[in-house]
Amino acid sequence: MHDEAADDEVVEELLVTASPPSVWQALVDPGRRRHWWSYLELAPVAGSEFAERWTDVDGTPVLTSGSVLDVVPDRRLRLTWRDEGWPVPTVVEITLAPAESGTVVAVRHSGWGRLPDGLRLAEEHRAGWRVHLANLRRHLEG
Repeated sequence: MHDEAADDEVVEELLVTASPPSVWQALVDPGRRRHWWSYLELAPVAGSEFAERWTDVDGTPVLTSGSVLDVVPDRRLRLTWRDEGWPVPTVVEITLAPAESGTVVAVRHSGWGRLPDGLRLAEEHRAGWRVHLANLRRHLEG
């Protein structure tokens, strides 16, 4: 599901049948994260830097980088997010909310209005977040 409430942000949500602590560990523990998002290097510590090295659809290597803004274990991770060549960073907030049958994982990626071609980039990243969330679900639900 996605919410198009604001033109400046991408919002994707997914329900997984796992507890918030289990989802959190899959997100922040490198040994668990490598099973569903292997190319992300991230330490869940405010002020630390992260890097994601990936390849776009044209086969071009891309570096995404940023810093961790805020960490609330089992609940929230906020990052600056900047692909190579972007003049300014965007902001990603990943939240975990308990639900009756598991955890709602929400990704809110904002700041697209500050980028040239922001609408196109937002839609490309929406597709990427859908892939990451589906991979997370597969990892957690087997």
